[in-house]
Amino acid sequence: MSQLITVEELPRYAPGELKLDSSPVGRNDFRLRIFRYAPSDIWVPPSENFLLVLYRDGATSMNRRVSGTWKQDHVGRGVTSLLTRAEPSSWHWKNDIEVSHFYISPTLMTKTASDAFDRDAEAVELHDLLKVEDPMLSWINDQMIKEVAAGGPGGRLCYDALALQASVHILRKYAAIEFKMPCAQGRFRPAHARLIEDYVEQNISRNITLEELANICNCTPVQFARKFRVHYGMRPHAYVLRRKVEHACRHLRRDRVALKEIALLAGFADQSHLNRVFRQHMNVTPAEYRRQVCERSAQA
Repeated sequence: MSQLITVEELPRYAPGELKLDSSPVGRNDFRLRIFRYAPSDIWVPPSENFLLVLYRDGATSMNRRVSGTWKQDHVGRGVTSLLTRAEPSSWHWKNDIEVSHFYISPTLMTKTASDAFDRDAEAVELHDLLKVEDPMLSWINDQMIKEVAAGGPGGRLCYDALALQASVHILRKYAAIEFKMPCAQGRFRPAHARLIEDYVEQNISRNITLEELANICNCTPVQFARKFRVHYGMRPHAYVLRRKVEHACRHLRRDRVALKEIALLAGFADQSHLNRVFRQHMNVTPAEYRRQVCERSAQA
């Protein structure tokens, strides 16, 4: 692979008139520059940064090749092109255009992915897209330009906030993220615990597998089971059964449906399965529990 070029080296391969640079206000790992370009036919070596091209003025047909065949589309204000890092690219256009460039470091994107998704990200790659119409990116670009042009107090803080907003938006819509396998020791992160509990709640009526739960945290089933026992003090199967019993209790308190229907709603195989597990947890059968609830309500 060719040596990766820096932001400063890019104009050697894509010469244009520099109109604005965020360096005095913005951060180096999310840099904004505006260029005015004449019609051009260029080849750009692989870059160390991700590149977003946001078209500000002028319209033209754009031909681009990253790998494989050429792609062509019509671009103008409000359109964005995305280019992942470490890939050479060829560009050809016929009309004058003015564009904003976002140069985003892979380190920033990986850290933002880890923070945003509460999982340790190992690598991030952007999708290669020649034409995207994204009002959010256009708005962020306009706000960044205002902050850089004004150069007033608090400009860096505002710029950083916009860079974070843009990074999260790009990660959600236009990125492939590779997460690290978590350590099997210790407790779950709070966000992981919420995801696990929500998943069980939403899927309580069916048979939930250990592999499904492990996939939520990007663990192997063995890693997940060990970590789960440390966090919850019980095996995943025991936890799921307890939640099924809690669901059955709620139905018994408020619904007058048949026990066999409650068994299905709470995720048990049949009424017999419900009776057996319910007695183990509550020391009474579902019918006895319902009767006790009715008696207490009558006395109240």
